[in-house]
Amino acid sequence: MTEEMIRRYSVLVDFLGQALGPDYEVTLYDLEPENSTIVAIANGRISGRTVGSPLTSTGQKLLSQKQYQDRDYNLNYTSLLSSGKVVRSSTLFIKDNDGVPAGLLCINFDDSRFHALSDSILKLIHPDDFVHHHYFPVPAQAQPAVRPGRPGDPPSENIYNDVGGMVKEIFDEVAGTISVPLDRLTQDERTQFIAQLNERGMFRLKGAVQYATERLACSQASVYRYLSKAKKE
Repeated sequence: MTEEMIRRYSVLVDFLGQALGPDYEVTLYDLEPENSTIVAIANGRISGRTVGSPLTSTGQKLLSQKQYQDRDYNLNYTSLLSSGKVVRSSTLFIKDNDGVPAGLLCINFDDSRFHALSDSILKLIHPDDFVHHHYFPVPAQAQPAVRPGRPGDPPSENIYNDVGGMVKEIFDEVAGTISVPLDRLTQDERTQFIAQLNERGMFRLKGAVQYATERLACSQASVYRYLSKAKKE
């Protein structure tokens, strides 16, 4: 994004953070080609992230799958924070004049306070054992509360506070799709492997090339060569 876009949307981040309240985390991502990170955040205590934290896995997938081509936003999916808490997330694509995303505006809603209030209200009219058996998992204190009457949805993404965790998740997911050990891959197979990592947006993240060289036991020059060949193909 341009400096002017970052300035304008940063004001919006601050406004939404204060208007919606402390249960809403609002983040602004600048989608730099090789280092997409948070450039503004409100109520960051919810996830523990700060300016400079990496783009999430779902953000990477939305971009690599080009979902922005037929929509302006993605609403109400679930995210798993590093603390183990599940939040409801929504993402707005900030597009340039060519319709390509230059940034993302994301909102995470933490409803854990309301789960606790709901639990307390139900306990006023039911015995504790009934509440825990029918509405909340046992032991209730040891696990996040589940919405009454329905099981919790599995999270759509994991939110990390550091780039390293995101790089490792993408690499491990792609590595899990192949049956050949990484140290036995042929050059063509390595090219395909690097291509999949690139499609998942891993090389948008700082330090991704170095991580790939360590896991693949090759040089940075080799990774760049595989990456260049994958892009051409």
